[in-house]
Amino acid sequence: MKIKVVMDSGKEYVISEKDYSLKDFTRTFYTDSANGERTLHNTLVYLDRDEKIVINPTRISSVEVIEK
Repeated sequence: MKIKVVMDSGKEYVISEKDYSLKDFTRTFYTDSANGERTLHNTLVYLDRDEKIVINPTRISSVEVIEK
């Protein structure tokens, strides 16, 4: 799956991972609480599995799944 991430600065990243869903992609951006709420992290997290790109998820403008 390919995912295109556009930051609020206009910088674009295209992440290409096998066996990867949009849910897998966003999992590290949030903390799940016991009452079912999700809180967005305002800290640096890895954007990719190879841990080469670090972003602050609060600065994401849009996410697009690119179909083959």
